Amino acid sequence: MSNSRHAKPTRRSIQIGVRDFGPIADALVELRPLTVFVGPSNTGKTYMSILVYALHKSLRGFPRLPVSHPSVNYPYDLIGSDKPGHASPSEDTPTVESELYDLLKKIGRAAVTYSDLPQAVRDNVQAVLRDPERLGQDVELELKRCLDSRSTSDFIRAPGTDHELGITLRVGEEGRDLWSFRMNMSEGGTTVTGDIEDVELIRWAGASDDTKRDRLRRLLAMPRLMWGTSLLELAADGPGDQGRIHYFPAARSGIMQSHRVIASSLIARAAQGGLERFPELPTFSGVMADFMQKLILYDYGESGARDDVLIDLARTIETESLEGWIGGRKSPGGYPEFVYRPMGTEEDIRLTRASSMVSELAPIVLFLQGAIKIGDTLIIEEPEAHLHPAAQTQMAVTLGRLVRAGVRVLITTHSDWLLKEIGNLMREGALVEQTGDRGRDSTLPSTLHPDEVGIWLFRQDGAGRGSTVQEIPFDRSEGVEPSEYDDVADELYNRAADLQNRLEESRRGG
Repeated sequence: MSNSRHAKPTRRSIQIGVRDFGPIADALVELRPLTVFVGPSNTGKTYMSILVYALHKSLRGFPRLPVSHPSVNYPYDLIGSDKPGHASPSEDTPTVESELYDLLKKIGRAAVTYSDLPQAVRDNVQAVLRDPERLGQDVELELKRCLDSRSTSDFIRAPGTDHELGITLRVGEEGRDLWSFRMNMSEGGTTVTGDIEDVELIRWAGASDDTKRDRLRRLLAMPRLMWGTSLLELAADGPGDQGRIHYFPAARSGIMQSHRVIASSLIARAAQGGLERFPELPTFSGVMADFMQKLILYDYGESGARDDVLIDLARTIETESLEGWIGGRKSPGGYPEFVYRPMGTEEDIRLTRASSMVSELAPIVLFLQGAIKIGDTLIIEEPEAHLHPAAQTQMAVTLGRLVRAGVRVLITTHSDWLLKEIGNLMREGALVEQTGDRGRDSTLPSTLHPDEVGIWLFRQDGAGRGSTVQEIPFDRSEGVEPSEYDDVADELYNRAADLQNRLEESRRGG
């Protein structure tokens, strides 16, 4: 980060809307580098978080073009060959290869755009957004898995009525739309539609025409790569833009303390004859199962291959918040056992004997050391759980540091302390923008520019009509807290003052 100006990052715009989804009647949110869902319980914060997770998993991220879907990877019928890795254009019949090759024969052409592609290729990509058996089916199945549901009606608000679940996704960049996707689900079926804008696919700035043709010729010699990754996905993203996504569900401390028992139970049931004795096994939600799987398969020895800045952040959490170290080792059963070692001691403590705060923060430390990479997305439900108010404000600083490192973060929260410190980090970002002074002297900066943060308030619309969502704008004097928090504070103060007055009156009367 420069000491002179606070640079605003170039980032992709991702807008997600829903209608009649679980407890949510209507919502439209934009994912920012730090996105915060706040509001009363049972208003849909977790539902919306899970939808973000399901869309990211189904699309393999939020790319510039939706070309990562498996149905786009091998359209050999479009290039005149049934065999992967081989395509020979006929001299008599124009092929997709020759049509595309002709594009680069134009003198002075600097780029290839989406509209330049042969119609057959565009139709194949467009079909991903308009065929319910492609992306639509993936999203529906992933939602069922993540919500531990067997039927779509389980997460449609007011099932049995004419309500239908509506989902919209709009991906943009630098102030313009790239593509959009719309999906409606009801008990009667699923419909999808979508549009792709005319985005630039390939640009060779300053390259000669011969260089352009030579590069494309190499792609054309490998149609598997050309259509699966090299051509369309050259347009889709640069390095790190399609990172993975990680979901930290609520009740992490209980999971961390019991995962060894759960893992050993699953292994025992998977042994010969085990599953037959348990024909009605209960199931986890997909987000819970994914989180537990990452714990069970965690390889503590691979931490050295991760990003140094995230390793440093993990160590900072250990020293500033945990005052100790999180470690792990393989148990005789093959799954890892995690321990906590307080500073100044040589004793490892199992997480079952450590505080709930340690168990809550331990997975964040572990994932930073061995799972999360720069460019990934991290969803955390209630990161303030089991944390002292001072540790909650420190968690806000940790979130800012994650954003500065290049990790997109989404949280749900009820914490006034967390929001107050996020507001301070935004004020600090505004000050840096205005003066160029970084303020904090830290090798792990946590400053947040106001436009990097989106605070979305979920609340009931009254009379059982479901919840709605509204952005809380940043105010330099008020911060980013819901007005209801001030109402609660005022009510507590007035009640305390009234009780104090009555106590004084009772003392004088006695």
